Amino acid sequence: MLVDRSMNTPIRRLDGITYWVMKDPEAIRDFINTEIRKEWETDAISEHRDPETDTWLKTLSKRKWTLKITEIVRIRLNPKIVNYSDPERGYVFSESLKRRSQELQESIKMGGVVISPLVVRKDMQLLDGYCRYTALKAMNVSRIYAYVSVL
Repeated sequence: MLVDRSMNTPIRRLDGITYWVMKDPEAIRDFINTEIRKEWETDAISEHRDPETDTWLKTLSKRKWTLKITEIVRIRLNPKIVNYSDPERGYVFSESLKRRSQELQESIKMGGVVISPLVVRKDMQLLDGYCRYTALKAMNVSRIYAYVSVL
């Protein structure tokens, strides 16, 4: 019997893209609740929101996570994030995203770049990975890895 050993490695390729993935739901949960949470808390503060009262952050530790392969067309963007700007800082998310996405596309095309799965809710709204999403979509990638959350 032939065994597909690639399913046991944290490095996987899908539609020509190399991902660093975790399969274990507890490992995903720990990663989201430590590393990704820090970014979301920083984002909340920069957007003049209190991380302590943020609805999403308050439920984060209760969520369960799974690794899935999904069609990129199923992913929905959050208009609040896409349209975010901070005139005081001269920051426009969509402009920053365009620049970062182009840089990521170039790096992926050159090879050697390993990306993390997107982070989405059960309804497929994107929570983390706007740059990865935008780059992959521009590259016409049809299937992606995603960490999917359920409460």
